[in-house]
Amino acid sequence: MSIITELHNAILTEITSKITGIETSGFYPKLRTAIKTPAVFIDLASMEPGTDPGTGELALIARFEARVVLGNNDTACLNVRELAAEVARVINKNSFGLNVKAAALVSITPDHFRPDIDAFEIWMVEWQHEIHIGQSVWDGVGIIPEEIYLGYVPFVGTGNEDKYIKIEEGAVP
Repeated sequence: MSIITELHNAILTEITSKITGIETSGFYPKLRTAIKTPAVFIDLASMEPGTDPGTGELALIARFEARVVLGNNDTACLNVRELAAEVARVINKNSFGLNVKAAALVSITPDHFRPDIDAFEIWMVEWQHEIHIGQSVWDGVGIIPEEIYLGYVPFVGTGNEDKYIKIEEGAVP
């Protein structure tokens, strides 16, 4: 299973296990039928380049959205805000037990841009994680250095090999 799928599943499991009363949950909703509310839907909205970890893996900033959905009744305007704040609390600084950077909240706002779900009160919680895709070259398999050399600038690179110091086990240069 990929880190993207694992993260989706872990986020949804964490939200539904920590917040009682959620009637419907899932990924990427297409609300063409009635749903039981309160509901929370998770969406991976975008991915951008992250900070290169120097491991051979691809670093990505994965931006997630959780749509918090309540039926449109007299108390829904306030209740949807409270539930969105609770979803944000569960997500904030959470890595969901995976090897990803902890969640960084981006925003908690009303979501008025989904005409197919106008019959509901909807707020959106946005956050991001840095994730790494692929295998690390430093996982203990493959490239394992046998000798380590230390060089000092400006005496590094081709032509300066004789200026490098071999590091012996337990030695401090």
